Amino acid sequence: MAFQRPLTPLNHAISAARSALLPAGIFSLFINSLALVSPLYMLQVYDRVLGSRNLMTLLFLTIIAVFLYIIYGSLEGLRSRVLVRGGARFENSLRASLFDTAFEATLRRKGASVEAQPFRDADTVREFITGSAVIAFFDLPWVPLFIAASFLLHPIFGWLAIASAIITLIVTVVNEYMTKTTLLRATQASISAHADVSATLRNAEVMRAMGMAPGLKDRWAERRDEQISWQATASDRSGAITAGLKSFRLIVQVFILGIGGYLCLEGELSAGGIVAASIIIGRALAPIELAVAQWKVFQNARGAWSRLQELFRAIPQDFARMPLPSPKGNITVEQIVAAAPGEKMPILRGVSVQIERGQTLAVIGPSAAGKSTLIRVLLGVWPALAGTIRFDGFEVHHWHSEDLGQHIGYLPQDVELFDGTVAQNIARFMEADHAEVIRAAELAGVHEMIQQMPNGYDTQIGAGGQALSGGQRQRIGLARALFGRPRIVVLDEPNANLDSPGETALVGAIRYLKQHGSTVIFVTHKTNMLTLADKVLLLEQGAVRLCGERDEVLARIFGGPKVVPSQPQPQALDAQPAATGRT
Repeated sequence: MAFQRPLTPLNHAISAARSALLPAGIFSLFINSLALVSPLYMLQVYDRVLGSRNLMTLLFLTIIAVFLYIIYGSLEGLRSRVLVRGGARFENSLRASLFDTAFEATLRRKGASVEAQPFRDADTVREFITGSAVIAFFDLPWVPLFIAASFLLHPIFGWLAIASAIITLIVTVVNEYMTKTTLLRATQASISAHADVSATLRNAEVMRAMGMAPGLKDRWAERRDEQISWQATASDRSGAITAGLKSFRLIVQVFILGIGGYLCLEGELSAGGIVAASIIIGRALAPIELAVAQWKVFQNARGAWSRLQELFRAIPQDFARMPLPSPKGNITVEQIVAAAPGEKMPILRGVSVQIERGQTLAVIGPSAAGKSTLIRVLLGVWPALAGTIRFDGFEVHHWHSEDLGQHIGYLPQDVELFDGTVAQNIARFMEADHAEVIRAAELAGVHEMIQQMPNGYDTQIGAGGQALSGGQRQRIGLARALFGRPRIVVLDEPNANLDSPGETALVGAIRYLKQHGSTVIFVTHKTNMLTLADKVLLLEQGAVRLCGERDEVLARIFGGPKVVPSQPQPQALDAQPAATGRT
């Protein structure tokens, strides 16, 4: 039995749209049947009305033709509406899985280089199944109907229609062969250029300050030139073929009229038959010509489909998990080996640590020691190559990330806020009691600062929180981490951008969390923060050098019993040279 790949959310989305695609195909049968109205009408007018000069016959024929064309137009409109609704069903079925998969791919850095490309690809597929391209493919199966009608007029017209269709199909295959590779390379160059310019513009301040714009602009221009070059090559080839098809179509019309004239002179065809043959053969070739014209759209949709399928198969879909009890805060890290996503060189090498509920752990060490990597792996943001991380005995991946995330507060080194109000950012964009938002802000010592903003908690902070200073973003990020009274709070360099009042508020928040039984893990380079820790973990080059009770570890670091320096001594904590690798 041949191996069958498992179905992806993209397959399920197409199945959801199928209930609209099937009626559209049925409508196509009647639409194409009604397309015979015009040639039949012309036959009757030329062969019966003109000969009999019967105006009443002409009137009734015209009324019938108009009535049938009204039905034709109604069916065309219904087919378009059905396809649009099929596209909406496709979108509704796919959107949640697409967002989750693209989100997971970004965490794994599998799709980070293409930014929002998966969403553009989904739009491309949806537009294909709702546009004129798919209509051409719906009409193609009915081409034999018109060829059969051509044979009824005269066998020569039937064979001419078949020959014309075959030649058009051959040209279509040639077009596919000549443009497939160039269009693929043009698409890849376009994706690369868009990703490059997005990454470049995110660092506009650095570009302006250090005069980097010309060099980066030149690099982007080179990638755009590559994209345009491939697109121009594909367009040149496709344009030449399309122009040839137009000429061929006109030549076919000449043959139809010429052959019709000859048959009429020989008495084998009426004058109405000439007009009818021209219409019927033209209608037989129209879906093929439309398919050729829409071939680029089809190729783009096929490429988008392939990229989406590859993405969904690379990122396994999250399966339904049994809800677990709320974590109490007991954390066990056992022999963790981890690397940056997509990399093979380990950053963490066999790290183990035990943290009991309500304890506070300080993670210290020189730059590039693996501190931030430990935090990311601890939270399940980065996967571990080996070892396990358990919350209350359950491995971190046994939890559904959304369920676990409600009980975790996280403040990363680089705080990213989202376009919205201050209150929305603190509440993690969830429906929340206003009192809880204010409580989190007060705990982070940011309530008075927010009161001074133009609209208080309703102040729009802009994309990325660019309307705020680094310290303000840090403190609002801390309030977001403290929102909801999380049982586990993880802070990565929480005082990196804080002034003295901000540090005071941070210290007060950590003490409050300890008093209320929350487990706190923080990374720091400042020794005065260590007074808050119950345990200290010293990392060097991705391995544990020291781990234990605070006074014991600090005594070994500073060479004296139970020493806790009151002033920052960065050289004491960063005495070792920076290790190679990412943090």
